Amino acid sequence: MKVKFLPQNIEFEIKPNQTVKDLADKNNIFIKSVCNAIPSCAECRIKIIDGEHNVLPPGTKELSLIGTGYFIDQRRLACQVICFGDITVDLAEQVEKQKNMSHKRPQGSRMPETQVSHAVTGNLIEQDKEIQEITKQRSKN
Repeated sequence: MKVKFLPQNIEFEIKPNQTVKDLADKNNIFIKSVCNAIPSCAECRIKIIDGEHNVLPPGTKELSLIGTGYFIDQRRLACQVICFGDITVDLAEQVEKQKNMSHKRPQGSRMPETQVSHAVTGNLIEQDKEIQEITKQRSKN
């Protein structure tokens, strides 16, 4: 059994009961995942473009994440797809995610010390003092 990854145009042998996500991970093919195959994040979506008859239909957990759109676009969760024959998967969506990730600052990383905040501070306090002065003057009159 083989899985062909597009647009990379790379093919690998897949073991029985091995998921497409596991095969990709072992061969350094990027497929984003946050949940480590629980499934709960739906980040590892792939599109099966050939050989969909060689995979089991999605289970209830997978369907709850991908919805009925699966029946239209054939996108599945790579962490749940197990093959019993050759398939071809399109990873264009994953390639795009990988490109977008490289432009973002990692969560929790600090901004460089040289960056200065342009936030304006003290406006509410100054406004409150002005309101207090106006209120005092009106109460005297």
